[in-house]
Amino acid sequence: WGHCKKSNGPKPPRAHYDRVTRKLVLNMDHYCPWVFNVVGWRNYRYFFLFLLWLWTGTVFAILMTLLPFLTISRPGWRNKYGYANITKQHRSNISMMFIICVSIAVAVSFLFFWHVYLVLSGQTTIEFHINRSKKHQSSAHGKLFFNPFDLGYKKNWQHVMGTSHFLISILPSNREPVGLPWPSLKVKVNRRGKDKSLVHV
Repeated sequence: WGHCKKSNGPKPPRAHYDRVTRKLVLNMDHYCPWVFNVVGWRNYRYFFLFLLWLWTGTVFAILMTLLPFLTISRPGWRNKYGYANITKQHRSNISMMFIICVSIAVAVSFLFFWHVYLVLSGQTTIEFHINRSKKHQSSAHGKLFFNPFDLGYKKNWQHVMGTSHFLISILPSNREPVGLPWPSLKVKVNRRGKDKSLVHV
């Protein structure tokens, strides 16, 4: 734990001060103007599921409109796939839906897969930049830096999404996070004092 100069209070591990809400936020990832709130420990899973299902929905819409869009783009495809009777109004609807969904899917894909990486590596967006800076500093001094909150892919996923089966964990629900915002870690040093390994308790 440390001391936050901006809020003048104790600062828990992985907490950061948010200038918009003027509060310390546990596991703060970013301030989201879409939901007008900070994404942190208590609502990060909701944000991640929002990205997951938005991405899934846009991919589904793209797959459903792909053949009709190709058909109206290339008249020779009409008879082959049975889309010969598409009206002019339906053509504009199909074109607009396909183009909008592709645009949204491309934008959301970057954000979604970025947060998949963050979840599996046990980081937030802020911690990623801090860890990258520490890694550069450590490598400049010939030392090896490791993220002390990285428990491995499986435990990192469970720390955010819960210990239920994968298909259950991605279903929308209002369950709250389990446990603490940070895992309890101890650093175990061997007899020679060279190699370090993490023990999760």
